[in-house]
Amino acid sequence: MNCSKKCPLCPFVCLPIKKHFYTKKIIGIWLFFLLSLSFPIQAQNKTLTQSQQDFLNAYQAILNSDRKAIANYKRKLKNYSLYPYVLYHDYRRNFKNTPKPLIKQFITDNQDNYLGSMLYRKWLTHLAKTGFWTTYLQEYTPQKNINLQCYNIQALANRKQLSTALKYAKPIWENSTGLNTACRPLDKLLRKHKQLSGTMIWNRISLAMNKRKTKLAKTLSKDLSQKEQKAFQHWLKVYKKPNLVAKPLPSFLPPPIRKKIFTQGVRYLASKNSTLAKQSLDKYYKQYGLNRDQFLALNQKIALRTAYRYAPQAKKLLSEVNTNGHKTEETLRWQAQIALKQSNWLDLLDAIELMSSKDQEANQWVYWKARAQEATGQTEHAKVLFQKLAKNRNYYAFLSADRLNLPYQFNPNPIKKVNTQVLIKKYPELQRIQELLAIDWPLSTKREWYQLLNKVDKDEFQVVGVLANQWEQHAQAIRSMAKAKDWNALHLRFPTPFKESVMQHAEKNNIDPAWVYGIMRRESAFSVDIKSPVGATGLMQIMPKTAKYVSQKLGRKNVSYKKLTQAKNNIELGSAYLNYLSGKYNGNKVLATAAYNAGPNRVDRWLPKAGSLPADQWVDAITFSETRAYVKAVLEYTTIFKSLLSQRYDRLTDVMPDISRDSIQKTDPKHP
Repeated sequence: MNCSKKCPLCPFVCLPIKKHFYTKKIIGIWLFFLLSLSFPIQAQNKTLTQSQQDFLNAYQAILNSDRKAIANYKRKLKNYSLYPYVLYHDYRRNFKNTPKPLIKQFITDNQDNYLGSMLYRKWLTHLAKTGFWTTYLQEYTPQKNINLQCYNIQALANRKQLSTALKYAKPIWENSTGLNTACRPLDKLLRKHKQLSGTMIWNRISLAMNKRKTKLAKTLSKDLSQKEQKAFQHWLKVYKKPNLVAKPLPSFLPPPIRKKIFTQGVRYLASKNSTLAKQSLDKYYKQYGLNRDQFLALNQKIALRTAYRYAPQAKKLLSEVNTNGHKTEETLRWQAQIALKQSNWLDLLDAIELMSSKDQEANQWVYWKARAQEATGQTEHAKVLFQKLAKNRNYYAFLSADRLNLPYQFNPNPIKKVNTQVLIKKYPELQRIQELLAIDWPLSTKREWYQLLNKVDKDEFQVVGVLANQWEQHAQAIRSMAKAKDWNALHLRFPTPFKESVMQHAEKNNIDPAWVYGIMRRESAFSVDIKSPVGATGLMQIMPKTAKYVSQKLGRKNVSYKKLTQAKNNIELGSAYLNYLSGKYNGNKVLATAAYNAGPNRVDRWLPKAGSLPADQWVDAITFSETRAYVKAVLEYTTIFKSLLSQRYDRLTDVMPDISRDSIQKTDPKHP
């Protein structure tokens, strides 16, 4: 990497399991994983205080139902900061033998503590599952939790408050695409008392069809009349072949159902054949009773579906939507994206002009307005906008500085010396966090942080951030600064933990350690044990399939979930994968970063079919909004980390060459 400027910041610092695996091994792995989520892990190889060890022993006694030992530890830990956890875990595991007054007292005493609300929810669930309906009704207060709402309806029905139970049950049943165990009895209740109307059934079928849950819709259709079932069967045909909406729908369809079928058919057809979808909409919308707003909404959907593919007709369709009074932030953004991808600068200026004043003032559109002005000969106007942006510290500020060859401005604020002990004494959450960190209970620690950050005063966020940084809770330090909107507390927002591993594996893989930090910062904010809903794990959010591939390349056995949550292993595999992506794209950091987020196959499809495109235009024309934001954030963060690590920085110009198909290696090894 070429470092072109002295840094002013230097004083501051998802893979499916193979079918032929051994069944017992799979079961064992999953049981261990589930247990690891359900129960805290005891601290190992640490020097614990007597109270910390007594607490862990108390927890073990609770798991073993050793009442004598539990009573003894309760006496010993009465004044210990984690004493509420002792009571919580004892009560939640022993509702049957715990007097009701003790449970209610705990909930009252901990109403400002997440333990109180958690025990309350678990207690209500216990009461429902054991049939204590009278007590449930006495203790229940309105809840957002759908399970508790359904238990409340069951309680009302069981205690002969039938009209109220039916009143509450109807909307839950009608607006559900799948009733869980707690809510399933509502179906039986409504059927028993003949409360399922045709409108309710059709509304739920519509919801199921729009969520693509055809199995549920088919089950619900059995409650329809024979004539209505025929209408539903035609809906299924259109669902499977949406091009059927290009022809007149059968006359036997009731008008309200025909309208639903047509609306959904046009939406689905828009993804396959937007031209035919547009023709069908224009031809039949009046005949099927769509009002102007419904027509415009479908017109917008067609235009956006066309834009997502950068189809030739997208420009015309978006222009029509944006000039007929039904424009949105998304339709205007896509009109602008198409213009900048095509380097059509006058169209880009027109699209920006249609945006709201707030959107026009966003860094992104100030930058692109300046780029368009520069390209159309309005150099002085462009220079003013670039100079304005270049005073700040963000992706577009760095790009603007590059246009004028100005130094980057990092604008750090020094952190004032603070007395953290005052804050620790003020907030019991911090006292508990200290102890939870010592005994290695990460899930409880996170919950305490979330609670704390929702109650501290704004002027205390920086102190909380300093404490979190000192305790190596970097994600919480970053969250603290975000809540305070203290964007210039750089050493708290951009820490460099696990430095030895990062430097070692960056050097081994011939990649920039600042890039590794930029990826980690965006992926996990340095949370070691984080796991996404799709299975991405650890600091660098590595997918199991990617971990397996990289492990094989390194000559290692497949890495387990537990090992992926260990920083050293995660950084090793993540750095090796970045090395692979860097090689695949001939060292192009923009493409490699995009591929880390969206996958190489998608990035390959996004490359220009012919010629090349300036990298800044290519980035803002990426189809996926998540990947667009991801690439910009990582490039910005990498620049900041580079300045922190080496007291110099790389200009974005130096790491953002033009994008073309020549960026891909001619012979590319198989990749995940």
